[in-house]
Amino acid sequence: MSRKSREIPIVRLIPNTITFFGICVGLTALRVGLNGNLSLAIFLLLLAMVLDVLDGKIARAMQSESKIGAELDSLADFFNFGVAAPLVVYFSVFLNSPAMSLGWFAVMTMAICCAFRLARFNVVGAEAKPEENVSANFSGVPAPMVACLAMSPLYAVMLGIDVAERFSYSAAGFLVGCGILAVCTFPTISNKGVSVPERYQFLLILLLVLTLVLIVVYPWHTLLAINAVYLLYLPIYARSASRQEKSSNS
Repeated sequence: MSRKSREIPIVRLIPNTITFFGICVGLTALRVGLNGNLSLAIFLLLLAMVLDVLDGKIARAMQSESKIGAELDSLADFFNFGVAAPLVVYFSVFLNSPAMSLGWFAVMTMAICCAFRLARFNVVGAEAKPEENVSANFSGVPAPMVACLAMSPLYAVMLGIDVAERFSYSAAGFLVGCGILAVCTFPTISNKGVSVPERYQFLLILLLVLTLVLIVVYPWHTLLAINAVYLLYLPIYARSASRQEKSSNS
């Protein structure tokens, strides 16, 4: 007697389809980066970051979250942000530079840190109760933002700065620092817990539109500025979140 297969609405396959597409985008970014098309590789990796946000948002909106979807999302994050992004940095900045060996060490460190972060995230998510799964904060810097930070040397290269010859050792240290940020456990801002008062919504929309326009017109300056603001805001937000947690527990 044959088992009756369970039918699944086709719309519930959309989030996983986006995840698979994100992996393809990351693979393509690695390919074009190795072929020397650095600007396209960067934009494809940024697109992979957008797709990473979208698949989760769509899955929650459509109530189509699943265990296999969560695992696929983690695998996509590891490849796109723990492997593809640092490899593009390595072949564009460190290959044949004075810090080539140190650069490879930095790439491996970042990949290991991203793998550990995502494994820890999956374990904590599996052990947490349903009401504990939604948090206002991330623990450490999420993998997409780690990749965005790690690509800062690429943004500098696109601005005409000779990172390979002049700043290769600094760039290697920066990549190691990005990996460390991934495995840290201090609270960082999460888009799941962000809410905006109604009177500020128009200003926020205006700011987002302005940022997108600047990314189109001055992409490398804007991306470097975004990374700098994010790094400066990390300790401020962590301290504020820790204070709020202590006051709520007292």
